[in-house]
Amino acid sequence: MEIYLDNAATTRPWPEAIDAVVRAMGDAFGNASSVHRRGLAAARLVEDAKRTIAEAVGGGPWQVVFTSGGTESDNTAVLGSAPRGRRDAIVVTVLEHPAVAEACKAAAALGARIVEVEAGSGGVMDPKAVEAAVDERTALVSVIHVSNEIGTVQPVAEMARLAKRRSPGCRVHVDAVQALPRLARLEYPPEIDMVSLSGHKIHGPQGVGALLLRPGVKPRPLLHGGGQQEGQRAGTHNIQGIAGMAAAAARLKERKAEGCARMASLAQRIETAVVSSVPDVRALGDPVARAPGFLVLAIDDVHAEILLHALEARGVVASAGAACHSRQAAPSRALVSAGLRADEGPLRLSLSLDTTESEADAAAAAIIEAVAAIRKGQAGL
Repeated sequence: MEIYLDNAATTRPWPEAIDAVVRAMGDAFGNASSVHRRGLAAARLVEDAKRTIAEAVGGGPWQVVFTSGGTESDNTAVLGSAPRGRRDAIVVTVLEHPAVAEACKAAAALGARIVEVEAGSGGVMDPKAVEAAVDERTALVSVIHVSNEIGTVQPVAEMARLAKRRSPGCRVHVDAVQALPRLARLEYPPEIDMVSLSGHKIHGPQGVGALLLRPGVKPRPLLHGGGQQEGQRAGTHNIQGIAGMAAAAARLKERKAEGCARMASLAQRIETAVVSSVPDVRALGDPVARAPGFLVLAIDDVHAEILLHALEARGVVASAGAACHSRQAAPSRALVSAGLRADEGPLRLSLSLDTTESEADAAAAAIIEAVAAIRKGQAGL
């Protein structure tokens, strides 16, 4: 039996999403830009999906632009917003996903000035530190809502409010890719101009995402062509991906109220079992600010890669951090900022709404057994 605890990397598609993709690939195969019957049906599917996605973040007058995933959404927000006239600065945090961090490097090559803000204690940003980094030349403030590396929830509403107070003309972008599946309620204030989402983090298909824009906010598009999606993202609509993402979002909305609290309880259950049984193990990140179902353990004198192999041999699939950092030898800056020491190996466990009590208990037992075996020099046993 496989116990899958790497849901921050990708989630298992739900049957509702799979069925929606199959239907869209079958009888509902039309091009949403065509004016005949099939095209109009596809266009209605897209409009219905837009409403579903907007409702997932509290509703309101969002323009929903469908993309190829969270990476494209983040890149569009960053590269489409700076430099912008005399506004040439981008303010970001050390916790940002590489989709934002690397896009900032590309923007710097185009003349943008990057201002990076360090994380506070426990991997939580101080809104005042973000505010202090903003000035009249700030074009964009981009902040992650739930850290994909350590799972801490960031005070994005307060950061947006302070940034806009200091520089009313700047844009504020929130990477909500990890927030959507983990926070029971999402509702973004008007100070937040753009929000990035990803389909495969919410039990939908890979290869689809969305960038939500406030009325009047129009970042420069990355793709040019037929003028689809009000000119914000050219290219034929990915009807299959859009249908699957919307179906997953609808199901997620039904399950989150009860499911998020249960995820938090199960993650705490694993932490309690492991920390009480294994010496020199601790959880990273402010426990008060930790997103439901997210647990990062720092394990003394245990190499992360060896531990992951030992866990997989015991049926547990986990990670040492973000999938996009999996081939880097050094730990990410986010983990270091959260207090990871050089002699500690990180273990990231990311649960889903489908994780069961028996799986949580079995995972804890596997971690306890694997760490003990490694420390005895018997990792493969």
